[in-house]
Amino acid sequence: MEPKQAWRALSLIVFLVDVASAAALVDIGYDPIPVIFSALVVILIYAYVLYKRYHVEVVPESDIKLFDDIDDLRILSRIYGTDEEGDEEALRQRLVQFVRANGDKAFTWVAPRSVLAFGSALELPSSMPAKAPTRPLEQRDGAGAPARQRVLVGGKSRSPSRLAGIKACPICDAQVAKSETICPECGADLEFYLVLSESKVGRRLVSKKSDAVRRKLRYAVPSLGEIR
Repeated sequence: MEPKQAWRALSLIVFLVDVASAAALVDIGYDPIPVIFSALVVILIYAYVLYKRYHVEVVPESDIKLFDDIDDLRILSRIYGTDEEGDEEALRQRLVQFVRANGDKAFTWVAPRSVLAFGSALELPSSMPAKAPTRPLEQRDGAGAPARQRVLVGGKSRSPSRLAGIKACPICDAQVAKSETICPECGADLEFYLVLSESKVGRRLVSKKSDAVRRKLRYAVPSLGEIR
């Protein structure tokens, strides 16, 4: 079952449970007005969280190929609900296949496996659709240097003025000098992640990566005198 269909099935169940709960509270004597209002608030919060979290941008295929950090590819895989196992090329291949399958739209619905399994359990059995042929990933150009050192996401060019405006690393929030292109604290490409964070899915990736990097940087090894 497609993520959008799975969410529809789950949302129907949530709606029915919400209505049944409200009806039960009214039946046992609670004031109908606050009960109905609370039920509506629950539905609105559910819809808002669902739309904000699982209705995401589709990263262009050309941008997927710019990610050479396996942690970035795993975070993207987690956002899009694809398999997070495997090496860099396996992760990129699955992400490119996902993007090609959703390339005709700017946004798409994604869902965790638990929701997809729930939707599939309610789905009527049908014939399996034929898989679309997959194309191999294009080889990286040149001497094998990471593409993101030359090109930014969205086809944007690197700009000295943009770089000069970066005061802190978008990943670890460390202070950086105007002449620096790489964060001396965590090694992040400053301009790459700054431009990436301008998109909705990019902000989510940067936020998740930032949390993981800051946790690592906060970990302090105690001195010998502190070990008991």
